[in-house]
Amino acid sequence: MDNSETKELPLRLRANTIPSNGTRDPTQPSQEPDAGDGDGNGGDQEVQEDRDYGEVTHVPPVEVKKKKKRSKRPASQRGLGKPSGFEDYFADAPLTPEQHAEEQEIYHPRLPFVDRVATAIARFERSRKLTPQRRDALYKYLMYGGLTVRPNIGQGGLDTEGMDKTQIALALSQVWISEDKRNLGTETSVYEVDFLGCAKGFLSRRAKDIFGLDTEDEVNMVCTTLERFMDYLLQHDVCPEYKEDVLAARELCRKAGPELWDMAEATRRLPGEFNIACSTLFDGSYSRDYDGETWWGNSDGEEAVFVGLKPDEAQQIVKFGVAGAATEKVYTAFLAGVQQKAPKMMDVVKIEERTGFEITRIEPPTKACKQIYTSHSQHFRPVGCVYAKPWKNPDALPEDLTPAEKEALSPPSVQAAETEYVFFIESILQSCLRVGTKVEATVRTLGCGITFFDEVLNVYPSFDEFLVNEMMVGWKSPRPVKGALDYVSGDDSDGGEDDGGGEEGGDGEVGKNMASPADEEEQSK
Repeated sequence: MDNSETKELPLRLRANTIPSNGTRDPTQPSQEPDAGDGDGNGGDQEVQEDRDYGEVTHVPPVEVKKKKKRSKRPASQRGLGKPSGFEDYFADAPLTPEQHAEEQEIYHPRLPFVDRVATAIARFERSRKLTPQRRDALYKYLMYGGLTVRPNIGQGGLDTEGMDKTQIALALSQVWISEDKRNLGTETSVYEVDFLGCAKGFLSRRAKDIFGLDTEDEVNMVCTTLERFMDYLLQHDVCPEYKEDVLAARELCRKAGPELWDMAEATRRLPGEFNIACSTLFDGSYSRDYDGETWWGNSDGEEAVFVGLKPDEAQQIVKFGVAGAATEKVYTAFLAGVQQKAPKMMDVVKIEERTGFEITRIEPPTKACKQIYTSHSQHFRPVGCVYAKPWKNPDALPEDLTPAEKEALSPPSVQAAETEYVFFIESILQSCLRVGTKVEATVRTLGCGITFFDEVLNVYPSFDEFLVNEMMVGWKSPRPVKGALDYVSGDDSDGGEDDGGGEEGGDGEVGKNMASPADEEEQSK
């Protein structure tokens, strides 16, 4: 068959196909089987399998169902936008007549003071959004004041059926008042109520040891937490018999923040350049620990790290300070020592290790002193005079002296009355100090009359107050141990519930709260 014959052959469609115009040619026989064709079982299936349906094209892609994202509740429904109760100028909403009548009942003056305070603490916790840091600050203050903070036991929910709001708050609170404080405010009470004294002792001593107060935010957090607690006691008239005391404590919390931050700054910056220079030249702690040149850290470090003062630089700082702030008598004696006319004037004649002094007067640099610095050098800061008197830290350890050394010492009262320290401190550091600020350090005196200090241990604010509560932290009530004659099996003495206290997170019972011991000897018993 040649090509011409191939072209003359008629073309036919494949079986079971339809022309492009969508109509079937009537001359073509139908390929569909009749109703009677096949055996009714597998014939139709065989015919369908033999048919050619062609290739499927233009198939739409399979749609992948996306997972529905869980709709996040708005912040308003999650409580994120609600006030916490510690914002500036926060005030509770006005009380309804029913709420006022309820508070008149639960805070009635005829009720015991401890019951009213316990109720106020529980309701304060429920009405404020306490962060873990604020709750810890409140609990540490209450523990310092003589109350007991118990840990939550178990993880199950509390059955509050049949309880009112006050009972639920008391059941959920971790604060508990022991039975030996039920008679607060009476003549037979060992403790006395002192809101102001407890706030002074906690903020000046305890808060620094617990929280560090290294940042201004930490200082504000502690102070505002106590301030809002005092506000709650005043607004709800919890203890009208101690209203003046609570007002004084609240005022202290408002003013203590800036001073506490200044004390933190002073602790980091003291003793200042002039005292460091004197310590470097006259065998102080800085002469033994620093040489002004050696740096043992990373040589690539860009931050300026203190490595001490070089002798030449230290001499210039001391000479500028004496010329600008010293009295004529001290300046003359110092000049004689420098010119080798009286070498003993430059010797250390007195060392008082780990002693304390209280600032009585602060004099900034005079105009003449500033003129000396500005006209001769731009590298040093002018110094002013800080006057102080000896002070003994009540919490300091006793000095280990022999009987002969004790006899040689003059009475403390006579020695304190005759001694007055005059320190030269830069003006930038004077702004961190207050009249009444107390410092623990090592004080050295030169033969020419210059007094300087180094090895700063502690800096206390002007409202510092030492309470016996410091000695009662971690104290536990004495109980008979197993094997003693008065031991009772199954009693609390075998290590059961302990209302004494452990460390900070325990149930430490201390003396002053709100409750401070009226008599130290009686408290120690």
